Amino acid sequence: MSSLQQRRPRADTGYVHPEVEPVEEDDDDHMDSRGIRGKQGAAHTAVPPDGGHRSSRQKPGMLKAEAAALLAGLLIVAGVVYYSKSTAAASQSGLLTAEQLAAFDGRGGRRLYLAILGEVYDVTPGMRHYGPKGGYGIFAARDASRSFVTGKFKDDLHDDVADFTQEQLQELVRWRDFYAKHKEYKLVGKVVGRFYDAAGSPTPLQQRAEAAAAAAAAQEAAAKEQGQGGGAADAAVPCNVKWSRAEGGWVWCPEGQFPRRVLQADWQGGQQQERCACLDSADVLAAARLYDGCAPEAQRCQTSPPEAEAAAAAAAATA
Repeated sequence: MSSLQQRRPRADTGYVHPEVEPVEEDDDDHMDSRGIRGKQGAAHTAVPPDGGHRSSRQKPGMLKAEAAALLAGLLIVAGVVYYSKSTAAASQSGLLTAEQLAAFDGRGGRRLYLAILGEVYDVTPGMRHYGPKGGYGIFAARDASRSFVTGKFKDDLHDDVADFTQEQLQELVRWRDFYAKHKEYKLVGKVVGRFYDAAGSPTPLQQRAEAAAAAAAAQEAAAKEQGQGGGAADAAVPCNVKWSRAEGGWVWCPEGQFPRRVLQADWQGGQQQERCACLDSADVLAAARLYDGCAPEAQRCQTSPPEAEAAAAAAAATA
């Protein structure tokens, strides 16, 4: 388990690290005997009409404004110090709270983190997918474990999976393993909460999920030994998938292939789940079903309506 790495962004990203730096004065800048600052050797000719003696009294409004400005400055410095200390502590321990995780959203040159099953992955190399403008940006800076399995990207963007069945927990672990085995995404820590406690130890829910995945792997291994594994759908190419509030959900395939709903076992094993696969044939079969409203020869199919359209339909249904 690698510790959380808080990398300082490069200078060319445009991100300015919140540091408080001292202001250096010029060597020839000094005060004369009257307390007037100026360049050494320069004559001070700008003397007030009263002989250089200004009144020390200030209006109450000016004092209040100066006090407010000073207080605001102190609060800003205190916030910078607190943020630096909290992120440094997370870097050393490898444990983050949900609030600390939320700061790693890829904005302003910051790293981009994603959590699943309580494990935090640095997905900065996938900024075009998970960044603020990416199609999967909804997963960034949070643990949205539930939506990985349910596919509900509005109501299920959280980590409450206590009611998941064994099959759903198996699917969640397979999604986690996608990030764990990715060649560019790195494990950087854990989220303290549902899956890991304050000491970084697995909770009963996390252990139950891992046990469900282990059981599925054992079943798959036994099936392969009996010669029951494999099939055309198992070798099919997965569809491209995208969801956004404005466009809804879509699946699509490369030219010459067609999206179909198939029962397909994950490469790690377990019970078969319905997935989108790109098939070479446009035929519609019992084991390769069409998406609702999609033509057999279509290479792109809509799986869910835009958010506004779905809300309008729900309102009409309840009217």
